[in-house]
Amino acid sequence: MHRKLWIGALAAAFVFSLGWGFTEYRLAGDYRLAAENNNRRALADFASHLDQLETDMSKGDVASNSTQKILYLSQVSSKSDAALKDFAQIPADQAGLSYMGQFLTQSGDFSRTLAQKIAGGGTTSAEEDKTLRDMHERLVPVNQKVQDMLTRIDTENLVWTDPNPSIRQRLGFGGPQVAEAAADGSEAPAKSVRSGLDQLDASLQKLPPFTYTGEYATRDVPKPLGLPSGEVTRDQAQVVARDFLNKVGYANIIPESAGESQGTMGGYKWKYKDAYLEVSRQGGVVTLYRDQRSIEPRTLSAEQAVSKAKTALQSLGWQLVLTSSEDFGSYFQFDFVAEKDGVRIYSDKVRVMLALDNGQIVGLDAAPYYSFHQTRTFPAKISLDQAVRKLRQKFQVLESRLAVIAKSGNKEVYSYEFRGRYQGEEYLIYLNAATGAEEKIQRIIKTPRGEFLQ
Repeated sequence: MHRKLWIGALAAAFVFSLGWGFTEYRLAGDYRLAAENNNRRALADFASHLDQLETDMSKGDVASNSTQKILYLSQVSSKSDAALKDFAQIPADQAGLSYMGQFLTQSGDFSRTLAQKIAGGGTTSAEEDKTLRDMHERLVPVNQKVQDMLTRIDTENLVWTDPNPSIRQRLGFGGPQVAEAAADGSEAPAKSVRSGLDQLDASLQKLPPFTYTGEYATRDVPKPLGLPSGEVTRDQAQVVARDFLNKVGYANIIPESAGESQGTMGGYKWKYKDAYLEVSRQGGVVTLYRDQRSIEPRTLSAEQAVSKAKTALQSLGWQLVLTSSEDFGSYFQFDFVAEKDGVRIYSDKVRVMLALDNGQIVGLDAAPYYSFHQTRTFPAKISLDQAVRKLRQKFQVLESRLAVIAKSGNKEVYSYEFRGRYQGEEYLIYLNAATGAEEKIQRIIKTPRGEFLQ
């Protein structure tokens, strides 16, 4: 009798486990399909905006009428912002933190700067015309390669990430064919969307930076202002990398060296599985981190994500304030800035990406903070009441604070920041705290993913 009961119980447990396993397998398959559809949609949107961006940039270059030039340059700015948001959702190694992202940001910023100059009655110089032409020439092959990737997805079933190496490849066989394919000096065809974007990123990295006057004229400064003093060795940098990885969820591991990075933030590169990070030679701090692990279905709410991001950042030693957030479905992107004596310093920014499956940080970009952080003294200012009286009538102030904002190049302005509503729309208006002059206006666009600034 007992034996029959045991057999029945085991059979029931076996059937239950099979049912549970099948359900989990089906859910995982549904999630993978949803993720692939989201990736495909993001790439299609990215390709569409990039194509429109290239077209508008070419028209802006050839236009001689100021009205037409302002129109096309403004469209370039809008399309570059849209392309940048699409690009951030594509599974590239350093999505949102790459030379591709920097190129799109600078293209939009430069076009916006020219449009504002022409709208104010000015004309573009020969040097500015050449910079716009150089940007367009650089954009043409980028656009062609992205359109080619989109076509290959439909015609060749191009995968999103590189396939795992076969047993033959692990044993050292099957590799020469790739080298032969690129023996003529051209790039071998990308095996995946990710590797194709990596090739684009690498090709942009080899090109000289643009020189112009604008808010994002350069991501770097001749010498970083915020890096700690002193230099660290490779072994010391490995300890920093290991401690960082331990705090973001990878305990008891030893990161592998991935070479050295150049530039003003130059230092040591490290990797562990799908995680990659850079530790500066000067000061020995983590300036860039990206984890390309697979993110499972989300389990966290927006409020929980905000709380975990703040806690994680504090555990890494940062004391910053949250200024913006954006929901990308599988992860949240947050911008944190420094605050001193109640003054928000937007130049000193750290961007964080947090996975919504377990609340783990999967991305961090501290380069802006270490580039511009410094000891600042604030000049004498007009009173808040005096500043409010300089705003447009019927502008309803919702929030106000003091802030340091970036202007052309590396210039900073000590300002009053007013968030308010006018004729049903919300804006951020910045007035010079010393003179009351209007420095900057941004319109706030609210979407399900977050608030965007135009």
